[in-house]
Formats: sequence, C-alpha cells, structure tokens
Amino acid sequence: MKQMNRSMVTMLLVLVFVTMAVAPVSLAKKPWEKIEIPELNEISMPAYERVELENSMILYLAEDHKFPLVELSATIDVGSIYEPADKIGLAGMTGTVMRSGGTQTRSGDDIDELVESRGLSVETWVGQSSGGAYLSAMKEDTDLGLELLADILRYPAFPEDKIKLAKEEEKASISRRNDEPMGIARREAMKAVFGADHPMARHAEYATIAAVTHQDMVDFHADWFHPDRMYLVVIGDFDSEEMVGKIEAAFAGWEKATVPLPADPEIPDFPRTVNIVDKDDLTQSTVFMGHKGIRADSPYYAGVQVGNRILGGGFATRLFNEVRSRQGLAYAVGSSSGTGFRNPGLFLAFTMTKSETSEHATEAVLAEIQKMITEPVTDEELAIAKDGILNSEVFSYDTKREILDRMVMFERYGYEADFLQKYQAEVKAMTKEQVLEATQAVWHPDRMTILAVGNYADWDGDFTVFGPVTMVDITIPEPAMEVPLATPASLEAGQALMASAADAAGGQAKFAGIKSYSETMVLEANIQGMDMTFTIEKQVVFPDKAHTLQKTPFGNMTSVISGDTGWSLGPMGDKDMEAEELASAKEELQTDMLGILRNLDAWTFQALDPREVEGKMCNPVYATGIGDDYRIIYLDPESNQVVMVEQPGVSPMTQAPVVQKVYIDEYMETDGFTMPQKIRLTYDDELFGTGTTESFKANFDVDMGLFTR
Repeated sequence: MKQMNRSMVTMLLVLVFVTMAVAPVSLAKKPWEKIEIPELNEISMPAYERVELENSMILYLAEDHKFPLVELSATIDVGSIYEPADKIGLAGMTGTVMRSGGTQTRSGDDIDELVESRGLSVETWVGQSSGGAYLSAMKEDTDLGLELLADILRYPAFPEDKIKLAKEEEKASISRRNDEPMGIARREAMKAVFGADHPMARHAEYATIAAVTHQDMVDFHADWFHPDRMYLVVIGDFDSEEMVGKIEAAFAGWEKATVPLPADPEIPDFPRTVNIVDKDDLTQSTVFMGHKGIRADSPYYAGVQVGNRILGGGFATRLFNEVRSRQGLAYAVGSSSGTGFRNPGLFLAFTMTKSETSEHATEAVLAEIQKMITEPVTDEELAIAKDGILNSEVFSYDTKREILDRMVMFERYGYEADFLQKYQAEVKAMTKEQVLEATQAVWHPDRMTILAVGNYADWDGDFTVFGPVTMVDITIPEPAMEVPLATPASLEAGQALMASAADAAGGQAKFAGIKSYSETMVLEANIQGMDMTFTIEKQVVFPDKAHTLQKTPFGNMTSVISGDTGWSLGPMGDKDMEAEELASAKEELQTDMLGILRNLDAWTFQALDPREVEGKMCNPVYATGIGDDYRIIYLDPESNQVVMVEQPGVSPMTQAPVVQKVYIDEYMETDGFTMPQKIRLTYDDELFGTGTTESFKANFDVDMGLFTR
C-alpha cells in the first residue's frame, strides 16, 4: 500500500513536471498572433472650404501642397433620365462629343494634341442620373486647364464627324449586347422590375441612335448644362482664395438655368413576374431575382447593409456557403442590399448554375433569403459582417477626392454632411434583432421578380412554380425604314420603272435567260488606315450554286454554296456553313442587282418621290419580296440606269448594322449586257472601297466540280 502510494506520488510529480515543462510552449503565441493590430482608423474629414459663387456653382476646395498638381472633379445635374424616349442614347453621346468634338474655338483633335503635350487630362461624360467632367493639371498649367474645361463645358461644337463616330460606337455596343448572359440578365431584370419604358431601365436601339441629330445635342446641352447645376471639387496645390477668383473668371457670364429640374421618375412597386430569356446556345443559366428597395435615408439602411453582408455580399456568406459550396448548385452567387442614395435601390440576388439545376438553384437562393427574414443571424455572422463593412468603408474614403465627391452626393440628394459617421456608428451598434427587423421590413422573397437566361429546354423545371412565365424576346430591332403606304398607282409605277431598268441593262428576256455567269472584280479598300486590294472571282449556277474565290493580302479564301450545303476554305482551315449563314448566302443570289433583274416578278416595286443622289435627281424604287430586307434602287430619269442601291448592311469592322450604299460610277458593254464597271461602296456614308469589274460573262460553261467537296 505504501509502495503503491509512493508510486502514485512519483507519477504525479512526473506529470506535474511534464505539464510545467510543456505549458510555456503551448501557451506561447504563434508568430502572427504577436502582431499588434491597431484600432481601425476613423474616417476623418479633410480640411476643406465650401463656397457658393454668384452664379450658384458650388465649390468644395481642399488644399494639398504635397505635389504640384491640381484636380478638378465636376458633378452636374444632368442624365439620361431626362432624354426623350425616341432619342435614347442622346445624353451619353452628348457627354462624349462635348470632349471629342471640341469647342467653337478648338477642335477635338487640337485639344487632344494640347492635352498630350502638356500632360493634362480632360474628360466629360453623362450617365443615367448625373454628368461629370474631370481635369488634372500640373500647378503651372492650372490657368490653361481651367480655360480648357470652361470652354468645353460652355461652348461645345458637336461636329458631325464626331457625332457620327459616337453613333458608330453606340451601334457597335448595341450589336454586342446579347453576347454575355450576365449582361442580358442584368438589363432585362431592370426592365422586368422597373418597367420596360422606365427611364432607369430603358436602353438605346439603332433607331433611337439614328434619330439623334446635331441640333438635339445642342439643345440638350443648352437645357441641362448650367452653373447652378454644377458642383466642383478642387484638390491640390493652390491657394483657395486665389482659386475661387480663377474659377469665377473662367465661368464668368455662364447663365443659370431658367427652369427648375424636373422631379425624378417615380419607381412603382410592380407585382412579381417570372420572365425567361431562352437561348439555346447556352449550357448554363443566369438567374436574377429582385424588387424595389429603399433609399439610404431609411431607418433600415444600416440593418440591410449588415444583413446583405451575411446573405450574399461577399465570399463568406450564406449564399456562397450553402448554395455554392454545400449544395454545389452555383458557379457564382450573390446579392445586393437594395439601397440607393438618389432613388430606392434594387434588392437583388443572382446565381449562375448549370442548365439542369436552374429551378433548384433559384429555389435555394430564395430559401436563404427567407431564412434571413424569419430567424436572427448568429453572433459570429454579425461580428464578421460589421467588421467587413467598417473595414471596406475606410478604404472607400482614403483620398480627399473620394470624400469630397461623396460630400457633393450628400448635398445633391439631401443627406446630412455627417451621414457617413452616423452610418458607421449604427453599424458598430447593430444587434441581431435590428438586422432581423430591417430585413423583414425591406426584403420580400415572395415578391421578387425573376429573370432567367438560359437554354429553357434543358432546365429541371419550367419555373411556373414561381408564377406565370413570360418569354422575353431580346431580338435587336433593326432600324426602321419609313416608306409611304403603297398604292396601286405607286406599285404600277415601280414595276414599270424596274422593267425600264432591265431593258436599259440588256433586256428583260436576256436577264431571264441567264442560267450561269462568271465575274471577276478588284476591290480597293482602306481598312484601319491600311490600303488593301482584294480580287473576287465568282462563278454562279442558278438557282443555288456559287463558288467565290477571294484573293486577299492575308491569303486566299473560298466559299461554296451547293444546294443545301455550303462550306468555306481559308488560312484557318475548312468550315461548314451554319444553317443561317447558308440561307443568307443563297438568298443573296436572288437579291443582288443581277438577281433582281433576272426575276422581276418575284419582287414588289413601289415608286417613291424623286430624291437627290450626289446632286442629281433620281427616281427611287422601294423593292421588297425576297428575304426580310429592303432595297431602294435609284434610277437615272433619262437613261433608266441604276445610279445607286441602298440597303441594310453590316459593318465589316464593328459587325453593327449600317446603311450600305453601292454607287455605280461607270458602265461597260460586255457579252450583250450593260453592266456596272466601276462602283463605290459606303457604310453609313463612310467610303469603304471602290470596285472595278474586270470581266463578266453570262451562261458561262462552269466547271461543276467546283461545287463538289
């Protein structure tokens, strides 16, 4: 017994010794734990001065003498919400051409050279609900920069060539707008939630861009650009009193607006709708869910911001952890709080998932939102969300310009100057109960409109579980051609004019008798500043065979149509024509000028009122009947020869729809026909190239082996 007790005592002593020896190691801090993390810096306001000029322009000035630089950031009360519904795109293009087009005394190109030589930066723009301008200059160039900025804002010239360039850029953007599923979903979701015609949801079309004129830009600028609608933040190496005087001098005489700003467009509460964009070329679905939110002055603002950090406003969120990681239903998933400063925001959740889990993933996202409004968040979630917001807010306001631009926004939209500090305090003090109260007041998953983009046939459900489904057509409308209604007299006259055109070119019977032809043309084109020569050798057997060899600077390219098949050969290899491409190529055989004259009876011809073409009055004929496109064929009133053909086309540079015009400058007599010899090809009246026909032979003995693969 004594031995046992002695052994137990020995073991206890050893245990105590080991514990004492090990304890210092286990309690020692890991290297990263020794780093002292300071308290998060408070967002501090820079020293600044607010000045209102006699013309009511508001200045925010903050001196900073660290570097010999001056920055001016202007915010202007203008936006696309004010543009006419039939000229959507006017506001944005006005903001672009103000800078690119220059002023009444300096061209845009002159400004570019000046800016480049002096190291300046000058920009202007107009967005949805505000416009802006920016100037950056070395201290010694402050006067020049101010002079330039004032000149651009007050006296823009809007030259036609820069308007045309801006339109081309807009049209190119329209042509690509259905390329990305996320872009489609975002655009169509706004229309679904706010209404398709709402100023915050509508978007430009080819027709609205085409409708914008030079005078429209002049008028838009005159209506909206005034000093009493402008806030100017000035930061840098200057004396404030002296800077105020310089700004007053630069903008002296600029008149105030004569009418008040209109009220913002109201955002109604639309009922839930379920909308599907069916794109059969997709293997995954993009789903947006949303409804009208709140302004940032709502008592629930801080609560839903914290709640969104927990729901889906980042990576370590419920949507990410549950829908993406645990259930494996999403490639991407997230949410936005539904707050806005000027207008109520859009409470939004989205997911990108494979087609076969489209409905399941949508249900999973809605389920997570439902949890946010039925049970409190955890203490850990709350702490992480609050830290995330407070950390990110600091980095969002770490420059004087960011802070003062935000001060301008607060003033424009009626918020107190210390809004940010109060918001931080609310976040710090936020409780789980307050988060639940806010989400219950603002978020309503049962009211969320749903917009899904994907291959509908492959989905795991038809989405009717969420409500009646509406299929959304995202076809991009082509520019409309305004033509007077046809009358029996105009149709009869059109048919007679085209019969005369056929007779002038060789006779209707000769054209109707063409069974095949061979043609060689040389095209001289300027592409991105480079002069290039293309030789095009074409052999056609009607009704559905064509072999076209294009000899280009990049190598030879061949395309073949052979009945119901088609293919192309080139430096990149052999490729089958898609069904749509083949149909278009076959249609072209019937709708070029020779095809029209071969088969006049297949067309409807409507005579239009005489129009001028390059100084000559011509008889235009509006031709339709094969395919969806039109032709306007302009005839010389004396010879009845074709002067020019106008039709819809596609820009070879941007792939955007354009108006294509082919001018016939010279004719030649060949093989019993009077055929075009020299032509000019333009896209939206911009010369693309000139062509010369070197040979034409009708009913040529074509090698049929050309149409065998």
